[in-house]
Amino acid sequence: MSGELANWELKLSRVVAPIRSEPLHTLSDARAYILSLPPGTRHQDDWERAADLLMAAVDSARETDIEQATFQLERALLFHKLLAPR
Repeated sequence: MSGELANWELKLSRVVAPIRSEPLHTLSDARAYILSLPPGTRHQDDWERAADLLMAAVDSARETDIEQATFQLERALLFHKLLAPR
């Protein structure tokens, strides 16, 4: 269990910058961001997929799983027009 808790502190593949929010650096940051969304938004398919991929990344701690979670997080933010321009 303690290993899984430590895995939440793994870094995303790259920093993700939502509009009107602090940049997301870790899997834990991404989790907190998703949980802060209104329930009607949080339960949409793209956010559910992002949450599923975050859980997979925490479970495995593999770079490929972290990359997939990061990509899906960016995709959901972009779809909802919440991704800050680079």
